[in-house]
Formats: sequence, C-alpha cells, structure tokens
Amino acid sequence: MFVEIHDYVANTTAAVEVYLAAKAQFEAAETVLKAAKKDVVTIVGGCGFLEGRTADLDIGLQCKKPINEQKLMELGLTKAQIDACKVEGEPYPIIRIKAKKVRKAA
Repeated sequence: MFVEIHDYVANTTAAVEVYLAAKAQFEAAETVLKAAKKDVVTIVGGCGFLEGRTADLDIGLQCKKPINEQKLMELGLTKAQIDACKVEGEPYPIIRIKAKKVRKAA
C-alpha cells in the first residue's frame, strides 16, 4: 500500500513539474512571439506582405465583428438600446502565415 501511495505522489509531482516547465516555456515563447509580431507590423508600417524563406506573412488590419442588429431586435431590444451598446474599436493587426511548399529534388 505504501509503495502505491508513494508512486502516486511521485507521479503526481512529476506531472506537476512537467506542466510547470511546459507552461514556463510557453510563456517565454509567447513573449518572443508578441515581440516579433510587433516588429513585423512596425517593419511593414501596419499592413503589407513580407516574404521569407520558409513562409510568407500577410499583415492586415481587422476590427471587431459587427453585431447582428436584426437578431437583437428580434430578441426584443430597440434600435436605441442596440446603438447605446456599440463601442468603437481600434483596428488591430492580423498576421496570416502561409508556409512555403518544400520542393523535392528531381
């Protein structure tokens, strides 16, 4: 019985350690990714296209999706209520990555 409990605790501790290590790596990678995204948007001046060796980046601006006013009216809201809830959003950059196909040697 002691061996089973000890194994459970050891496995649980190992799983927690693996999770924490992976989370730390993810957070570090996310920080690098956000900085790279900011740099790419700065380089192209907000919108544009960058060609790389392994992939191409297409940078565009996007705003939040508009709401379906007709659907809200069907749910009982008035036009004035819908308009009062609208918030002007700033466009934000969207980066689309398209990997290049690897050409096979003939």
